[in-house]
Amino acid sequence: MKGVVQPEVLTSMVEIVTPVCEKPDEVVYYIKKSLQEIDRIGEDYGFRVSALGTHTFAKKEETNITAKERYLKLLQELQILLRQFLIYGLHVHVGFPDKELAVKAYNMVINYLPVFLGISASSPFFYGEFTGLHSYRTKIFEQLPRAGIPEYFDNFSQFEDLYFRLQEGGFIESIKDIWWDVRIHPDLGTIELRVCDSNPEIERLEFIIALFQGLSFLAQESDIPRFYHQILKQNKWNATRYSLSGKFIDKDRTTTIKRKTYSIINYLQTRGIFKSLKTDKRIEKLKKILERKTVSEKMIMVYKKTGDIRVVESLGFVET
Repeated sequence: MKGVVQPEVLTSMVEIVTPVCEKPDEVVYYIKKSLQEIDRIGEDYGFRVSALGTHTFAKKEETNITAKERYLKLLQELQILLRQFLIYGLHVHVGFPDKELAVKAYNMVINYLPVFLGISASSPFFYGEFTGLHSYRTKIFEQLPRAGIPEYFDNFSQFEDLYFRLQEGGFIESIKDIWWDVRIHPDLGTIELRVCDSNPEIERLEFIIALFQGLSFLAQESDIPRFYHQILKQNKWNATRYSLSGKFIDKDRTTTIKRKTYSIINYLQTRGIFKSLKTDKRIEKLKKILERKTVSEKMIMVYKKTGDIRVVESLGFVET
């Protein structure tokens, strides 16, 4: 557990950091083992792990910021924005041997952020209220000055130019102070998917990781279309509001996020991407997740049936 489970911005949060893995099933193995250990510890202290995009009923007055220099500096800068950060996400890294290859994958993933958000959506409740959205976490995070959908880059030098301008101006100290939905992480040689809500379904996590890995691989051998920024924002809103049922404005047509996800998977299969990554057998099983209700849909159904916000929170308990 040492080094895998780490403190986070709130004292009631922990971050699970897996070792570098080659395949998605290895990643979820470490996540499951860590969650089992945390829940075991929780038995003695009266708590359980909940892996949702927001806590359904906790209030900012009931939480404490971790007394770590970085978090205290962020609190000084962000004020109430950080104090209301009762939000939790899934971050996935894919490594690249070359910076320009990383930029290509980054540009590709920008187009399909709503797919990952739609699959993972798990935060329709906040401060004990039904927000009417499927991912309220997304809207809270977007309040930060360097968060949300980033811009495309033609090459790594463009990214460096932006990064050093922010750093020289004293706005950031490191890449950790840039919170885009997907970001280039030169310190680790990765791109990092950050748009996803935390999610309690282990197979759903594996599916997200496999799809992210597949799209990143595809970007190395394909032309990457660029969408108008307003289209990117609209598509993300559609996922935020409706999860997989939301509409996806593509280059030549409008479909749903769910159908677009199937289309991406089928194309990756046709191109042999999953086979090259040795995840083809797993993805065939995992894509059936798209026929299940998302966690946000389940939460909304349970709330409408019971009206009990604490029962809804229990849907975040991870069965390991």
